[in-house]
Amino acid sequence: MEAVTVDEAIRVCVAFEKQKVFPVWFRWRDRYYKVKEVNFTWISNQGSARLHHYAVTDGDNTYELCFNSRTLRWMLGRIYAG
Repeated sequence: MEAVTVDEAIRVCVAFEKQKVFPVWFRWRDRYYKVKEVNFTWISNQGSARLHHYAVTDGDNTYELCFNSRTLRWMLGRIYAG
Protein backbone atom coordinates (compact mmCIF):
# COMPACT_ATOMS: atom_id res chain seq x y z
CA MET A 1 0.00 0.00 0.00
CA GLU A 2 1.49 3.32 -1.07
CA ALA A 3 1.41 6.28 1.33
CA VAL A 4 1.07 9.92 0.29
CA THR A 5 1.92 12.58 2.90
CA VAL A 6 -0.65 15.40 2.98
CA ASP A 7 -0.34 17.37 6.28
CA GLU A 8 -3.34 19.64 5.62
CA ALA A 9 -5.98 21.01 7.97
CA ILE A 10 -9.38 19.28 7.84
CA ARG A 11 -12.79 19.46 9.50
CA VAL A 12 -13.87 16.38 11.43
CA CYS A 13 -17.18 15.32 12.95
CA VAL A 14 -16.74 12.94 15.89
CA ALA A 15 -18.89 10.74 18.09
CA PHE A 16 -18.25 10.06 21.75
CA GLU A 17 -18.81 6.53 23.03
CA LYS A 18 -17.65 4.92 26.27
CA GLN A 19 -15.24 7.79 27.02
CA LYS A 20 -13.62 7.48 23.57
CA VAL A 21 -13.72 9.68 20.47
CA PHE A 22 -14.46 8.26 17.02
CA PRO A 23 -14.32 10.21 13.75
CA VAL A 24 -17.61 9.92 11.79
CA TRP A 25 -16.71 11.97 8.71
CA PHE A 26 -14.10 14.49 7.62
CA ARG A 27 -13.95 17.25 5.04
CA TRP A 28 -10.84 17.77 2.98
CA ARG A 29 -10.54 20.07 -0.04
CA ASP A 30 -14.31 20.70 -0.16
CA ARG A 31 -15.16 16.99 -0.22
CA TYR A 32 -16.74 14.92 2.54
CA TYR A 33 -15.44 11.45 3.40
CA LYS A 34 -17.57 9.10 5.48
CA VAL A 35 -15.59 7.00 7.94
CA LYS A 36 -16.72 3.40 7.59
CA GLU A 37 -14.29 2.02 10.15
CA VAL A 38 -11.58 3.10 12.58
CA ASN A 39 -8.78 0.59 12.03
CA PHE A 40 -6.27 1.76 14.63
CA THR A 41 -5.63 4.56 17.12
CA TRP A 42 -2.46 5.73 18.85
CA ILE A 43 -1.09 8.70 20.75
CA SER A 44 2.20 10.56 20.24
CA ASN A 45 3.72 13.73 21.61
CA GLN A 46 5.01 16.77 19.76
CA GLY A 47 6.62 19.09 22.28
CA SER A 48 3.92 19.93 24.84
CA ALA A 49 1.13 18.78 22.52
CA ARG A 50 -0.46 15.36 22.67
CA LEU A 51 -1.43 14.07 19.23
CA HIS A 52 -4.30 11.60 18.83
CA HIS A 53 -3.96 9.59 15.62
CA TYR A 54 -6.72 7.66 13.87
CA ALA A 55 -6.26 5.30 10.93
CA VAL A 56 -9.68 5.31 9.25
CA THR A 57 -11.14 3.96 6.02
CA ASP A 58 -13.90 5.11 3.71
CA GLY A 59 -14.00 1.66 2.12
CA ASP A 60 -11.55 2.55 -0.64
CA ASN A 61 -8.54 4.20 1.02
CA THR A 62 -7.05 4.51 4.49
CA TYR A 63 -6.46 7.97 5.97
CA GLU A 64 -4.39 9.04 8.96
CA LEU A 65 -6.28 11.73 10.88
CA CYS A 66 -4.52 13.56 13.69
CA PHE A 67 -5.99 15.71 16.48
CA ASN A 68 -3.66 18.13 18.27
CA SER A 69 -4.89 18.53 21.87
CA ARG A 70 -2.97 21.79 22.35
CA THR A 71 -4.18 23.65 19.25
CA LEU A 72 -7.51 21.73 19.00
CA ARG A 73 -6.94 21.26 15.27
CA TRP A 74 -7.36 18.26 13.03
CA MET A 75 -4.92 17.37 10.25
CA LEU A 76 -4.94 14.82 7.47
CA GLY A 77 -1.46 13.33 7.76
CA ARG A 78 -1.32 10.60 5.14
CA ILE A 79 -3.42 8.74 2.61
CA TYR A 80 -2.77 5.05 1.96
CA ALA A 81 -4.21 4.23 -1.45
CA GLY A 82 -4.72 0.86 -2.61
